[in-house]
Amino acid sequence: MDLLTIVGIVGGLVALLIGAILKGASILFLIQPAAFIIVVPTTLFASLITMPIAKFSLIIEGLKMAFKGGGDEVLETKAQLVELANLVRKEGVLALEARAEEIEDPFLRRAIDLMVLGVDENVLVESLEAEVAKKEEDFEIAVEYWKNSAESAPTFGLVGAVFGLMKALKSLDNAQELAHGISSAFVATVYGIAFSYLIFGPLSKKIKIKSKEEILRMYMIIDACRMMLRGENPRLIEERLNSYVEVK
Repeated sequence: MDLLTIVGIVGGLVALLIGAILKGASILFLIQPAAFIIVVPTTLFASLITMPIAKFSLIIEGLKMAFKGGGDEVLETKAQLVELANLVRKEGVLALEARAEEIEDPFLRRAIDLMVLGVDENVLVESLEAEVAKKEEDFEIAVEYWKNSAESAPTFGLVGAVFGLMKALKSLDNAQELAHGISSAFVATVYGIAFSYLIFGPLSKKIKIKSKEEILRMYMIIDACRMMLRGENPRLIEERLNSYVEVK
């Protein structure tokens, strides 16, 4: 679990509510289901228009990526690759076949399968880089969905405010009810801005950062497999892989 994502969202919401209370707002007054429905579900549904139906699952995958964390995936993959390089050095490329079933990472398993099949280095690299390119496109679709949600939420917040004002203006003969209605109307605007800059926007940027890390990890796998096919020394491979990680 990526603690910074959780802390950022929860901490931001708590700070926002504390600030609102200090300004004299009531938490119960800020809880308005109608305003929430106008802003949040409407924004998320509207952003679906940008998604190809075959790529719908990427929304959830991107969301999982934003909350999945640790940042140790690259280091773990590096250690695994060094171990595999030592195995290839001692027993040859075909020794990888027995290890393939133990590997959970589908991209690394795909790379190993190609190596075991005895494909040429150029074929290996071209095949894997094609998968990387497809993965980059998928990540971009997920990023764009949440980015579009961030851009749309404030506008739907204004729509909610307009609806609230339309209702409030029916009470022109009652000043107190009119004032309450106007103040209630702007809660939707608060929702739109808060969800845009506190949740949707940061999520899109987090997914983008995580996707770059994943692409880097995939290129590291390609580099290591290419060097294994060349019969490079495992220590030389490890030194090469250090350029992909922050060595501590």
